[in-house]
Amino acid sequence: MPHPMPSADNLQRHATGRLLLVEDEMTLAGPVMRGLEEEGYLVDLAQDGVEGEMLALSETYDVLLIDWRLPRMDGRTLVERLRKQGYSQPILMLTALRDVDHKVAGLDAGADDYLTKPFSFEELMARLRALLRRVPQTASATLQPVHLKAGPLEMDTARRRVRYGPTTLQFRTKEYQLLELLMRHQGEVLSRSVIAERIWGSVYDVTDNAIDVTISGLRQKLAAAEPKDGAITVETVRGVGYALHVAGG
Repeated sequence: MPHPMPSADNLQRHATGRLLLVEDEMTLAGPVMRGLEEEGYLVDLAQDGVEGEMLALSETYDVLLIDWRLPRMDGRTLVERLRKQGYSQPILMLTALRDVDHKVAGLDAGADDYLTKPFSFEELMARLRALLRRVPQTASATLQPVHLKAGPLEMDTARRRVRYGPTTLQFRTKEYQLLELLMRHQGEVLSRSVIAERIWGSVYDVTDNAIDVTISGLRQKLAAAEPKDGAITVETVRGVGYALHVAGG
């Protein structure tokens, strides 16, 4: 069951987002929840991976915070299962494992960012703010279409599925988020700064190389599945940014 809602005093503050914390160590979960609620967040708690999956799929959250080591289902498996089921909200993975391989494995599973234990509350807040900048505000989110189409390219954002003609495409998290952004602004030139803010949360949190690699991966997957009845291109507007175009459109 979800953790009880914050006190009346907290509810009177501006709620900056609704979070799900999946953490079995109450010595960490308790203080983190109290700190987040004092900052105006609404926080639910799950103490194992199975409960975390159930809540994530049945409730609406802006960001998930998932520990790597969990009872019943580990955090990496939980993230993979959520992404396979079309879950697209940002995920911050918490881990006591410091080696690079584990961090890479968490990101490859579908996490958007990771935080190594022990961490400062200030760093946690900074990471959350960066992730929340990618989440549309509730009022505008209801106006955004769930089904996007650009020629033969179709995206179902509710199920996180992309079809290009007869082919279903699989993307890494950042590639998918970038494609969605480009499809929502089809034909518009988006600057690298706009892309950095919307996909990575800040122009300071991403290198030019990371953007280039993401663009390249997106282009390669689109080119490999290009159908006969039309072509989608991600064009480079030198010195400005990128735009998605439909051939003949």
